Amino acid sequence: MSTPRPGAGAAPTTARTVVIGGGAAGLEFLTRLARQRPHGRGRQGLVLVDRALAHVWKPRLHEIATAMQNQSAAESSFLAHANAHGYRFEIGALRSIDPSAHEVHLDALTGPDGRELLPPRTIGYGQLVLALGSEENDFGTPGAREHCLFLNTPAQAMQIREALLARAFRLARGQQEALSIAIVGGGATGVELAAEIRDAMDALWQHEPGLERDRVRLTVIEGADRLLAANPPEVSEYAQASLSRRGVAMALAERVVAVDANGLALASGRRVDAELKIWTAGIRGPRVLEDSPELPRSASGRVRVDERLQCDGVPRVHAIGDCAEWIDPASQRPAPYTAQIASAQARYLARAFALRMAGYEPPPFRFKTAGAIVSLGEPGAAGNLTTRFGRRSRDRFIQGMSAQLIYAALYRRHEFEVHGWPRAMARWLAERLSRSYEPAIKLH
Repeated sequence: MSTPRPGAGAAPTTARTVVIGGGAAGLEFLTRLARQRPHGRGRQGLVLVDRALAHVWKPRLHEIATAMQNQSAAESSFLAHANAHGYRFEIGALRSIDPSAHEVHLDALTGPDGRELLPPRTIGYGQLVLALGSEENDFGTPGAREHCLFLNTPAQAMQIREALLARAFRLARGQQEALSIAIVGGGATGVELAAEIRDAMDALWQHEPGLERDRVRLTVIEGADRLLAANPPEVSEYAQASLSRRGVAMALAERVVAVDANGLALASGRRVDAELKIWTAGIRGPRVLEDSPELPRSASGRVRVDERLQCDGVPRVHAIGDCAEWIDPASQRPAPYTAQIASAQARYLARAFALRMAGYEPPPFRFKTAGAIVSLGEPGAAGNLTTRFGRRSRDRFIQGMSAQLIYAALYRRHEFEVHGWPRAMARWLAERLSRSYEPAIKLH
């Protein structure tokens, strides 16, 4: 319960709140905060900074990477969203943060030809919210950075798309005998990507009969003894059986120790040859935070936050989403880095800001998982739903199309959060209509 805190130094309505990062956490927080404030001057102090011009919900990156989804259709323009919600959008990449001066410093913005479009800039803040997301973590594996593709941003998804389609067309037209693909990491991202690649190759086969399924060899490499090790065993079993039926090979309890141009060496001495190597095995905090030593960071490079999502010992600075390390008091372990908890933190922090504006101290942040669902492409999805009755909780295993419907509903919920019901429904209808005339695989 919130407790009164009259005159506790709450920022005035016109104080500038700056959000760095327009991912799921940052955009949902900013949207809620804008809706809480009146039109006009109350919103002029809201600023979003992002290096991209549009938002893409991260769990959809595997669809973009396999050309099963147009990037433009999955995007939400920051400029349009800012205009609709009355905040200011500033394109740019963070360089450093100066907590003592309450300032953030942005790098110069350059065009494709290297010319400077905007100079380095400095933005002052009254309250700062870091929602920078995460970066890929190759754990220092020799050759990984040089020879692997990664799937953590829309730009990286497009790199995979181009590499995958180019090789698929070469295979279909008889320019090469086979296409071997290795995915490092059997978590949700790796499993979803493997399933989506199979769907994409089947869809492309409709146009290119020379693209025979058995000539596309796909292997998932996972260090644990099962896929989806963070999920209940029955979810892992269902996912492994689904991928096996579709010709996906699995190397379980295997750790990659080196990568070269032709494949991957495993700790067991085994080798997996692969022309296309995609690394999804881990994420870490943004390296740009290393240039702001005043911010407390964990061993994984994330900003350490307290029970109210404030940076430890750094006033006026908060962090949410994948860039924040929040310790769950129930488990005494860092919370998982998922879209579900990012959304929960965004909702909490927007309410905490409102309570402080009213002179109340917000309660500590708490998180109770609703379960997790993993998309497996055409066959559906699998996961567990957590239901609660008082202090009791129960996990229920779900699979197939019912799980797929719930998975799709999670994305629609995110759309409703950031666009509101009218615009979200319009986007849903547009997507449904496009499916009636567009091919399954998007080659444009």
